[in-house]
Formats: sequence, C-alpha cells, structure tokens
Amino acid sequence: MKDIILTLVLVMVIGGTIAIQHLRINAAEERAARLDAEALELREEVARWKAAYVQMKTGQEALAAQAQACFDREAAARADADQWRQIFENMTLRSLDAEEARGVPDDATRRALLSALDRPL
Repeated sequence: MKDIILTLVLVMVIGGTIAIQHLRINAAEERAARLDAEALELREEVARWKAAYVQMKTGQEALAAQAQACFDREAAARADADQWRQIFENMTLRSLDAEEARGVPDDATRRALLSALDRPL
C-alpha cells in the first residue's frame, strides 16, 4: 500500500512538473509570437524610414543642383557684366563724321544704354 501511495505521489509530482513545464512552454511560445509580430512591425517601420530618407535625399540633391545652377548663372552674369564694364571703361571717344552723325544714336542715348547695361546684378 505504501508503494502504491508513493507511486501515486511520484506520478502526481511528475505530472505536475510536466503540466508546469507545458504552461511555461506555452507562455514562451506566446512571447515568441509577440516578439515575431513586433519584429515584423519594426522591419516595416525601418522600411518606411528608409523610403522617407531616400525621398528626402533625392529632394535635397535636386535642391542642391538648383542652387548650384543659380550660382553658375550668377557667376556667368557677373562675368558678362565685368566684360561689358571693361569694354566701356577701355573705349575711346572720337568725333563722329557727317555720315555717322546721321546714322548712329546720339550721345545721350548711348550713355543711357551704358548705364542700363552697367547696373548691379
């Protein structure tokens, strides 16, 4: 009889241990499933951030190219203005002969054109 009781107690202890381990396994599996779902959400969020970064980087590069084009146009305009200024500063004045006096603009018009071309950028 003692042996039967001991056997029953042993079976109950082993059964309880198995039940506890089964509960622990189920809890671990649930945690693993939650972690997998969270990892998937994080991967999706990383993909969204990467897409936003690529879009931002593309926009930044386009703006940088536009800014460089503006700087290039300004440099070209300044070079043109310097060239015109140099031409006008190095010009020599002479009297017009009779034929030129009839076919070219007067001095006031030429000076107006000069000041219009020599304005700041």
